[in-house]
Amino acid sequence: MSLALASALSASLAVTGVASSVLPAAADSGDGNATIRVVREVNANGKWDQALEPGMSGVSVVLTDDAGRSITGTTQADGTVKLTPGNSLGGGKYRVEVKNPDKGVLFPGFASLRSDLIDPTVLSSNVEFVDLSGGKNVEITTSFWSPEDYCQKNAMLVTACMNPTIPPADPAPDSKRTLTSFPYNARGEYDQLTDLATTADTGTVWGIGYNKVTKQIFSGAYAKRGTKYGPGGPGAIYRTDPATKQTTVFTRVPNPGSTGHNPNANMDEAFGLVVGKQSLGDVDVSSDGKDLYVVNLHDRRLYRYDATQSTAATYKASYPIKDPGCAAPGDWRPSGIGIQDGKVYVGGVCSAQSTGSKADLRAVVQVFDPVTGQFTGTVMDQPLNYKRMDPSYEPAGRCFGSTWYPWSNVRPNTQDGHQCTEANMQNPEPILSDLLFETNGDMVVGFGDRFSDRTGWQLPGSDDARPTTTFEGGDINRACRGGNHMFVLDGNGGCTNNGTPEIREFYPGDTMGMHQEISEGGLALSKVETTIPFTAMDPIPKTGSGVRWVDRTTGNANPATDGNYLNDTFGKSRGIADLEVLCDEAPLQIGNRVWKDLDEDGIQDPGEEPVVGATVNLYDADGKKIGTAVTNERGEYYFDSTVTKNVKPEDLPYGKTYTIKMDNPADFQAGGVLDGWKPTRPNQGDNDQVDSSGETSGNPFPAVEVTPKGAGQNDHGADFGFTNPQADLSVIKIGPAKVGPGEDIEYQIIVTNNGPNTATRWTITDPLPDGVTNARTSNADCGIAAGTLTCSGGPLAVGESHTITVRANAPIPQQTVTLKNCVKVTGTEPDPNMDNNNSCVPTEVPPVPVIDPAIGGAAAAAALGGFFLIRRRRGNAGAAF
Repeated sequence: MSLALASALSASLAVTGVASSVLPAAADSGDGNATIRVVREVNANGKWDQALEPGMSGVSVVLTDDAGRSITGTTQADGTVKLTPGNSLGGGKYRVEVKNPDKGVLFPGFASLRSDLIDPTVLSSNVEFVDLSGGKNVEITTSFWSPEDYCQKNAMLVTACMNPTIPPADPAPDSKRTLTSFPYNARGEYDQLTDLATTADTGTVWGIGYNKVTKQIFSGAYAKRGTKYGPGGPGAIYRTDPATKQTTVFTRVPNPGSTGHNPNANMDEAFGLVVGKQSLGDVDVSSDGKDLYVVNLHDRRLYRYDATQSTAATYKASYPIKDPGCAAPGDWRPSGIGIQDGKVYVGGVCSAQSTGSKADLRAVVQVFDPVTGQFTGTVMDQPLNYKRMDPSYEPAGRCFGSTWYPWSNVRPNTQDGHQCTEANMQNPEPILSDLLFETNGDMVVGFGDRFSDRTGWQLPGSDDARPTTTFEGGDINRACRGGNHMFVLDGNGGCTNNGTPEIREFYPGDTMGMHQEISEGGLALSKVETTIPFTAMDPIPKTGSGVRWVDRTTGNANPATDGNYLNDTFGKSRGIADLEVLCDEAPLQIGNRVWKDLDEDGIQDPGEEPVVGATVNLYDADGKKIGTAVTNERGEYYFDSTVTKNVKPEDLPYGKTYTIKMDNPADFQAGGVLDGWKPTRPNQGDNDQVDSSGETSGNPFPAVEVTPKGAGQNDHGADFGFTNPQADLSVIKIGPAKVGPGEDIEYQIIVTNNGPNTATRWTITDPLPDGVTNARTSNADCGIAAGTLTCSGGPLAVGESHTITVRANAPIPQQTVTLKNCVKVTGTEPDPNMDNNNSCVPTEVPPVPVIDPAIGGAAAAAALGGFFLIRRRRGNAGAAF
């Protein structure tokens, strides 16, 4: 390259900036900070309901700038973290990524379309974009959820009444209700009941589970003195269709014990010995509707059945529930089940029956992993010798104790040093009968009273026992995580004490008048409600059984208004079974964002703009359009039936494949929001939440398929990036300022791509000056026709240049002429700067004077500065390129 060419090229590159190195952006000391709150959503409404949706601690949050630099923080106990760019980041605009702490169990919560980030009670997606420039501070709230937490408002509750078969001369008729349902908001006496089954259908049951997929209720036989088994016997699990009110025997759990009722022998007194030891405990169904779990009280095993079938000839598997080290192996009495976040929790008590010592009473909860089929550890192991109520020993001989008491087979004659001679008695023997989990992870524990089930209400005396009128003494407790991550009961100081300094309890509302502990052990939890219902003695000021509600935060209740009275047959002893809420399956939300991928890397960078007003359509597996969305000011779109409400619930079930398409032709036509834009590279990197998912796959429009595998498994990764791949092409033409007549003229044409994208194809057009001859070039991609040089090439990367050399012979003018040679470059991509697409160079060609032949050639040549030509001998150099 000539020195002149090199100098010109260097000057050109300096102007375009191609040759300069790009340094990382300096931190902007004026940037504000971002406060990110992560909560656990439950109600699919796209809002942060502060009373229902607690903050999630320990969640990783990443703040990234346009240069790709990041800082990371972790949410604290309240679910918030503050991220400040400081000296680490810069540029003003940032991407916020909230990392899912438990993939496969938790999914993105429902997000709302929003035009700004002003209101922190509106839920954002887990990827958000914030502008902190100029000292602006931003507070946003995002969420995750477990779909099993979802429930509709005012869902139906179902329980079962227990009906006596003693005294033998006057048993309750078989037509009396067992299973019954009522709305969550029902209050009063027998309010809004719907009878679903009778004693003839089920006999006495305790555990109740609900399959929200098939919408079937399961109930398990229960051993209680003075009230008979149903047609399936002591191991029966019944299946009830609430729509048709038809009940059938689903299965018979093997080895449930063989002791039968004998109401004619001392009021079925002998049967009291097997209460809590034979038949079945709790029944529960996995949130996906596939598995039914039940505790066999007799062989102390967890049984697993296929809950998708109408009947089960046998179980899928059974698992021994390991003795946690009770005073004697026979003291281990598992019963309760809870299911949360894909794990099964099984609870029981060390009954202390072998020693009779309160010090040996313990409540234990173990964890079972359905995937491995193994119990993986213990999460609670708590003593049960704490004070629960104020004792009462008046009048003399009446025993109403203050604590839990060891299991026994007899009616005690003394209690805590007091003689017990009166018929009225409260001597609660704990059965850990039910387990639930609050949204913040706290455990709610339901305790039933075995003594109440093995003795009874207003029973006459016999040869073996005095007359007995037992008052229920169960409990509803809360257990919170301690320093070693084990759960600690409220009575042992593990949770907020809403009670008194002496009687520590989270739920002081489980009282009625003089009765300080009225729970009968059954629990239900709808996480979209502010209260928690439990089965109770005297749920209103009236002797009997039913359901009581307490506040989930304060634990308090209004005795006059927070109960529904359901059964009067067992007085103040237990007369009601477990409690279950009939929640619908969780809805779905899919979609998220359309943006302009300016650097064509397929990643949503903080400074890249959203596409506003673009149409997005949703199609089912049959190609039917079932929803339409238009991107908002932030480029967001969603399909759902609860927040955006642009899809019918029945059109968006899980387990189906849906196709999201950006197939509105008007968007891509002249004047459309995507005119001149095309889909960017899909599936770049390893984070589906920040890349582009739209693929053309030979179709004219980008699309993405989404297949939610389970209820509520929201997908916010259906993003579409578009690129308008601009390439600032520039051209420089370099040539001599002056040549002699007929001499070679050499031109250098330099095409440069100044970015920001690769130029896939470029073309230069160079109409050569009139009069030049023998034009030629060695470039294979060039051609000369009708006096015009045309060259094409590509691709040309950002910062890359391509040089073309062309030569021609100057004309032989009669007078000085200036050859003006102009070249133009064009490209396939839009060019943001057309001012550098043309370049011209002037070249002067002097004339050759007519010379008398008498004048010597050498002298003439010297006079003309070396140019020499005799008109009569006109010729052409004709040199090779």
